[in-house]
Formats: sequence, structure tokens, C-alpha cells
Amino acid sequence: MFTRRVALFLLGIWVGCCLFVDALALQRNRVAGQILDNPTEQARININKAGPEVAGQLLRHLSGEEIRSWLNGWEQAQGVIALGMVVLLVFTEHRKPIAIGMCGAMALLTFMQHFMITPEWTYVGRELDFLGDKASFSIATRNWTLTQLYGASEIVKLLTGGALASYFFAMEAAVKRRKVRAKTEEDSFDFPVKPA
Repeated sequence: MFTRRVALFLLGIWVGCCLFVDALALQRNRVAGQILDNPTEQARININKAGPEVAGQLLRHLSGEEIRSWLNGWEQAQGVIALGMVVLLVFTEHRKPIAIGMCGAMALLTFMQHFMITPEWTYVGRELDFLGDKASFSIATRNWTLTQLYGASEIVKLLTGGALASYFFAMEAAVKRRKVRAKTEEDSFDFPVKPA
């Protein structure tokens, strides 16, 4: 029961941080535009020196690099969390293949993101940072496809995490019901002894 609670705690961290990093990644495109639209006085001087187009490219690139760095680091951390959860679920006294399978599916999606999608997305994103609207249709399409693929895998991972959390809660409720039932059955067999 303790291992299941620790696994549920790790799952909560995993899903919660996924949502947080996803929200940060979605804000990426707005940051450069906000700085260009309402720069501070010192930023306005530097933007005017460099030119709005060059400054915009640099700001888009910097915010993109920051998000790419966060995604890469978070994907590595997810691998550690997944490994910890699998170890907990495999070496628990009540091994449940469904829970291990769902955790394995989440880990597989994370590794697919880290080794297959993110490196290509990073490469294409760096090209787009400086091309902007001048990007060729094929590069823009590749970026859009990779973005959709990453988003879809993230949604599936979060839904699997939600299903796994529900499964853990259902298991916890079942264990409590069994304990209550066993306690009431034990109490019903206790007959009062009459004094002689």
C-alpha cells in the first residue's frame, strides 16, 4: 500500500509538471511579440539599433531555445520518474499488470518524444526562428506536423496518467472496503462469553 501511494505521488508530480511545461511552451510565441509591442525604454533603444526585424528574429530564437531546453530537460526528468514508478510497481506486494502497462506506455511516449520528435522539432524550429514568414512551405509543414505529433503524444500521455491515477484510487478504495468487510466479519464471530 505504501509503494502504491508513493507511485501515485510520483504520478501526480509527473502529470502536474507536464501540464506546467506544456503551458509554458504554449506561451512561447507570445513572449517575443509582447516585448516588441511594449518594450522598455532601454529595450526600445536596442530594438531600434538592431532593427525590428532582426530584434524579432533574435527574440523568437531566444524564447524558442529556452522552451526547447525546458522540454529536453523535462523529458529526461520524466525518464527518471518513469523508472522510479516502474520499480515501485514491479516490486510491490500486489503487482498489477495494468498499472505497470500504463506506466510503461507513458514512459514509451516520453522516450519517443525525447529521441524521435524533439530532436527533429528542435532542428526545424531553429530554422524557422530566423526565417519566420519567409520559410518555405515544406519547413513550415514539417514544423506543424512535428508540433501536432508532439501535442498528440502529450495528450495521450496525460490521458493515460489520468486513467492510471483513477486506477490507483479505485485500488485504494477496494483495499479499504476489504478491510472494513474483514473487520465486520471478525466482529460478528466474537460471541460474548457469559460468566459462569
